[in-house]
This record gives sequence, C-alpha cells and structure tokens, in this order.
Amino acid sequence: MIKIKVFKDEKNLIKQIELTGHAGYADSGYDIVCAAVSSQVISVENSLHQLLNIAVETVVNEVEGGYLKMTMPVVSDEKLSENGQLLLNHLVFALQVLSQNYSEFIKIQEKTFN
Repeated sequence: MIKIKVFKDEKNLIKQIELTGHAGYADSGYDIVCAAVSSQVISVENSLHQLLNIAVETVVNEVEGGYLKMTMPVVSDEKLSENGQLLLNHLVFALQVLSQNYSEFIKIQEKTFN
C-alpha cells in the first residue's frame, strides 16, 4: 500500500508531502496505481522547479524505491507562493481521486507540520 502524508501548517498551507510503500496492484513495471501516483508527483515536482522556480527539497530512496518526501521552502513572494500551493493542492486532489478508485492500494492522511 502507498501511504501518503500531507503536512499542513496552521494557515492550511501544504508544507510537505511524504509517500511510502508500494501499491502492490501488480508486478513491478506493470503496476498502474504506482505509475499513476508517481506520474502525478513527479509532474508537480517538475512544475514547481521548472515553471515556478521554487526550489522544492525532494528526498527519494533510489535503491529500494517506495519513498519520496517533498518539502516546500519558504516563498516570500505572495503570488509565487499561491501558485505553488495551487500545484500542491492539485496534486493532493489528484491523489485523493486515485485513492477513491484504488482505496485498497492508497491511503492519505493529513497531518500538522511542525
């Protein structure tokens, strides 16, 4: 199962997203649930970097896979911050839709960011 934790601050801004585990829907290379989650996350991460120039810190387990943590930096420009939050909220929404369709393979939790 892919476990997703969405960490928000007191202003309800997304500060960090952490994904752990494997979907287990199918064998590696054929797992459409894993591919869908990965595609969404990588797309938003790339958009934050390339389109908005936001230096998101990303940690992945390159050896075993099954782990990614993306942390938003402090963004002082209000419009840029809003655009970054829009992308992150889109990601969470997309992951929620996937979770509704594949609830036995994806679990999402919201937590407070400390």
